[in-house]
Amino acid sequence: MISQQTIDIVKSTAPILKKNGQQITTRMYEIMFRNHPEIREQFNMSAQANGSQPARLATAVYSYANQIDNLPALKSMVEKIAYRHVQTHVTPEQYPIVGESLLQAMKDVLGEAATEEVITAWTEAYQALSQVFINREDEIYVGEEKKPQLVYS
Repeated sequence: MISQQTIDIVKSTAPILKKNGQQITTRMYEIMFRNHPEIREQFNMSAQANGSQPARLATAVYSYANQIDNLPALKSMVEKIAYRHVQTHVTPEQYPIVGESLLQAMKDVLGEAATEEVITAWTEAYQALSQVFINREDEIYVGEEKKPQLVYS
């Protein structure tokens, strides 16, 4: 569970994320692809180039900050992203890579506004959300394995 202090801090960052979100997520992808070039192949690079992927992620991060105390409101977003992650073979081991990149991008873009308190809160919030995705994606993978397979003779 996320602490009330973390919820309050993350919610307080929503306005700055709305304003600077795409700059943060664009920077996050730069950091992530530089430090982990092996995961580039899982991404649609044209969506990176035209800015649509960073824009979608910025919207998702802002939505999470804004609704962190009302997670059921994020269910459709989580479902859509989880299915996309399954399609692109995201693994649980990749979540820390994204988290580290996102937190570094927040520090880079927000400067002094990314206080230790803010980064600590976002670390806790990101870990909680990544666990939601890992659990949901695991359920999707298991569900796909259980689907009957058509066999032609």
